[in-house]
Amino acid sequence: MPCRFWGGPERQTVQAARILRDRGACEVSFAVIPHREAKVADNPLVVGARAEGFEAEPLALARGYDLLEGARRLRAIAARLRPDVVCTVGYKADLLALGLRGRGAPRVLAVARGWTGEDLKVRLFEWADRRTLRWHDGVVVVSEAQRAAVRACGVSEARIFHVPNAIDLDRMPPPVPRARLLAELGLDVSARLVGAVGRLSPEKGQRSLVEAFAAVARADPRAALVLVGDGPDEATVRAEVAARGLGDRARLLGLRRDGAQLIGALDVLALPSRTEGLPNVVLEAFAYGTPVVASAVGGVPELVLDGETGWLVPPGRPDALARALLEALARPEEAGARATRARARLLSRFTAERQADAWLEAFAAVTGAAATGAAAGA
Repeated sequence: MPCRFWGGPERQTVQAARILRDRGACEVSFAVIPHREAKVADNPLVVGARAEGFEAEPLALARGYDLLEGARRLRAIAARLRPDVVCTVGYKADLLALGLRGRGAPRVLAVARGWTGEDLKVRLFEWADRRTLRWHDGVVVVSEAQRAAVRACGVSEARIFHVPNAIDLDRMPPPVPRARLLAELGLDVSARLVGAVGRLSPEKGQRSLVEAFAAVARADPRAALVLVGDGPDEATVRAEVAARGLGDRARLLGLRRDGAQLIGALDVLALPSRTEGLPNVVLEAFAYGTPVVASAVGGVPELVLDGETGWLVPPGRPDALARALLEALARPEEAGARATRARARLLSRFTAERQADAWLEAFAAVTGAAATGAAAGA
């Protein structure tokens, strides 16, 4: 598995591995592809996996996209660990695992969370990924929307396994106290907080959110915007905030370790993305009881049922996003009712225990037997 930061895919992977291990269902090791500019020892996934007691072996490449060398190193790791199943997360890991062939090779389950197309380099590798997915033993998808996308890549239905993202409620940290966050931001207790938590990247749509919030700010003098995260679009987002005169109404907090916990202090979580798999931030908002306004992309409509568990808007439509945000702020009782139904939906469909069951079914399907051996997440 490649890793540049401790994000949703990393947290989901370690969470599932921990629950499977604690059940005694399988042994898990990690092969981590660190970002070439980072120290291996400081890699967030290496640190996170080792903190949970897992072996985490760096699969460092001399050049970031030396796939032949990476495949050779992955084969060496597989020969030493002798796993029954190798799970690959991300296009780079998928491509490296194409080298796991031959007698005695482990089964390969590629995890397709979605494709971002964030720049030309990524689009080229995602193009290659989509055209080679069918060569793996199976593909795990996090949403029904992604199942359709994987079928379109030529993967047969029998080799697609639905393992949605999930929340381990027993391990959820408490939310940041609202009063503490307001004091940190220098805001009055009457402020209404609209927030987004995630990487600042074009496909995440924060510029659309800033445009939408400009209309919200004009209509509601109590509203304030909180953006948590960093990324390649940070300078552009800051420029958009300045251009729209929102300097005193918007706060960019950067990347924070308590980013998920901040969701619990918001009045509304906004998800303005252009593309998504099954977003962790929405599940976290459901868990904390925070109302959600989100773009109807990817697997989001499988979580946010418009009018029932939140508000859905078309992607790339700041006007529609602004209207939904204003309605959520103006109708707190309705927003609370939708948040209550959202939490019930989380408890019925998206718990970590149900996720672990789905993983075991996928392992059993590709191995032809109950999954009791070692699974190495690459």
